Amino acid sequence: MTSEFEVTLADVESLYDIPEDDLIGEVLIPAMAVADHVRVGAGFFSSQCLAQIAPGLASFLKRSQGTIELLISPSISDADRDALARGALAPQAAIQVAVDRLLEEASLSQHALVHHTLDCLAYLVASNRLVVRFALMKQGMYHKKLWLLRSGSTWAAVHGSGNATARGLLVNGEQMSVDRPWTDGSASQARVTKLAARWDSQWANTSPHVLCVELKDGLRAIDGRNTGAAPPSIEDFWRSWHADHTRGLEPPLPPGIDVAGPRRLTIPEKIDWRTGKFGHQGRAVAAFLGNGSRGILAIATGGGKTQTALIAAVHEQDRHRGPVLVVIIVPSTPLLRQWAEAVRGFGVEPFQPIAMTGPRRRGLLEEVRAGLSGRDPFTAVILCTQKLFTEDEDMRSFIAELPDGVHAVLVGDEVHNLGSAGFMAKAPHRFNARLGLSATPTRQYDVEGTEALFEFFGAPVFEFTLRDAINAGCLTPYNYYVHEVVLTEREMAEYEDLTRQLQRKGFIAADDGKDFGHDAHVEHLLRKRRAVLEQAQAKIPTLEHLLETGGPENVARTLMYTSAKPVALPGPSQIHLVNGVLRRLGIRFHQYTNTETSSSSAAQYLERFGKGDYQVLAAMKVLDEGVDIPQTDTAYLLASSTVRREWIQRRGRILRQSPGKKIAELHDFLVVPPRTDTAAARSVLKGELARVREFADTAENEYDHDGPREIIAKYETAL
Repeated sequence: MTSEFEVTLADVESLYDIPEDDLIGEVLIPAMAVADHVRVGAGFFSSQCLAQIAPGLASFLKRSQGTIELLISPSISDADRDALARGALAPQAAIQVAVDRLLEEASLSQHALVHHTLDCLAYLVASNRLVVRFALMKQGMYHKKLWLLRSGSTWAAVHGSGNATARGLLVNGEQMSVDRPWTDGSASQARVTKLAARWDSQWANTSPHVLCVELKDGLRAIDGRNTGAAPPSIEDFWRSWHADHTRGLEPPLPPGIDVAGPRRLTIPEKIDWRTGKFGHQGRAVAAFLGNGSRGILAIATGGGKTQTALIAAVHEQDRHRGPVLVVIIVPSTPLLRQWAEAVRGFGVEPFQPIAMTGPRRRGLLEEVRAGLSGRDPFTAVILCTQKLFTEDEDMRSFIAELPDGVHAVLVGDEVHNLGSAGFMAKAPHRFNARLGLSATPTRQYDVEGTEALFEFFGAPVFEFTLRDAINAGCLTPYNYYVHEVVLTEREMAEYEDLTRQLQRKGFIAADDGKDFGHDAHVEHLLRKRRAVLEQAQAKIPTLEHLLETGGPENVARTLMYTSAKPVALPGPSQIHLVNGVLRRLGIRFHQYTNTETSSSSAAQYLERFGKGDYQVLAAMKVLDEGVDIPQTDTAYLLASSTVRREWIQRRGRILRQSPGKKIAELHDFLVVPPRTDTAAARSVLKGELARVREFADTAENEYDHDGPREIIAKYETAL
């Protein structure tokens, strides 16, 4: 006798191409409506898929006492994680919410499933109508896309490339096959039998490749991990169990289960840090250790500051037999990604609390605390931004309350930033070792900040200059091209007017680049006056001429630094004008500012630039510090401030080595006044020539005909 289940699926297609075909409406909803039991395996799961299958799911729940079994990887959203936790850890509360808001005639309504998916997910778990388990792999990720539906003894299977998410079922270009053994023959029967047998093996934990864990245990395994990290592995699960056991929260590990050896930083064998062109790293580490594990390493961009710091951390770790905590503070989120990759290269997965809510961050810190609570060797690495460290009381309290047996190491990247009053007021004194990194550790024109910085970290104990790095072969040599641009009469008049206003406020010194320590009105006037030079109108046609002369099709691997200041005179912003030039010339580019770097796509933009999808990145300040894009070999400095550190950082972006890269090219725009017979005009030249001299000093073409030294000599006579 033909069952209702078989009749319902009699006329469905054997292959569904999403989004063209309606897999949900033609297969999943009607099949669930008449099924007794449903199994879903998915690499990615989203509660939103409940809304898509709501009619069938509602019918299944009303007509049957069967369960839905869900086997998924731990790659779930925070919202879904919290809903699953409510159902598993507070079932009575989840059921009460359902009674009050969601149930009609003791069953979930279709409306509730569509409009209250998270509460419905919690209720289904709490009422045992949905049984969720996590699939962990030794390596890689559980990545199944499978629906097994049963009525009586009859099974059907839906399988292919679509995950159990709204996008996977409706939007993405996916392909799903439908197997009905009673109609499709022996080959279909064999496929369904194999799929069901594999499911049984994994669900019962008899598979050698998959560890299937209960919902509560799986939530513990994923809690506290960075949202961008890989899904937890089987080893991560047992390590988490062992950490909870040491805190008295779990029994000992099951017989035969042993966590991997102690988590320790290890210097990769391929790194030659004692000899060769990076032999300075060994000397830098020796200087730091010889100074009582305090001090700043003034290593030029491209000289391997990150690697040097991790080598020093390994030595600190190896000199201490117990638990070690390494905290690395960086100025920006893009640098976190680079540091995370470097730390992984030394054998440890870093903890990254920045992307977490407060409760999740506290959970992560508890996990770290548990790992550090014993006496055995164990090394934890935490990466965080300066902003998070100074603003998060939990983070600072965690450091202050570390047990005495923990050897704490602090690494401050771009350490000059940490001389600010905001950080120094909350400087963590618990650290046993303190290492600062910066190509330019002295805070220009900020004596007090520099003194406080050196007092906390120690003074510079090792220096490796940009010239040293080029001579050693760590950085690429460069040619420096100076392009003269003349201020308009209007711009010169604005500069002179702002100078007079500054003089009336009592400011008569040369502009030293400081944005602090002055009267607020003085600071405002200084920023406006700097903007006049940064945004000089003649820079844009000069840039366009240079690009046209060289051929737009030949532009590649190029950075263009534009002004980050408000416009000095009425008109479009400089980055808008630069973008317009690039569009007119048909040059592929992407704007890269604070807006872009705050998005999840920031790394993707840099990756596409590195591959050549973009010829140009038009940037403001965001590429100044540490971002590593070694393929870059050309830069145009349309806007340069009076801060020496920024000059060095921007030049350093194009000097990192990359295969096939033999020489870099740096284009600078020297702003000159329309006349040189006034003090204001001479101050323009003085400030501009200071930068040009610095860049010319290590350039390959320093003394070439029409090179930078000839241009410098041309204007020095006016001073």
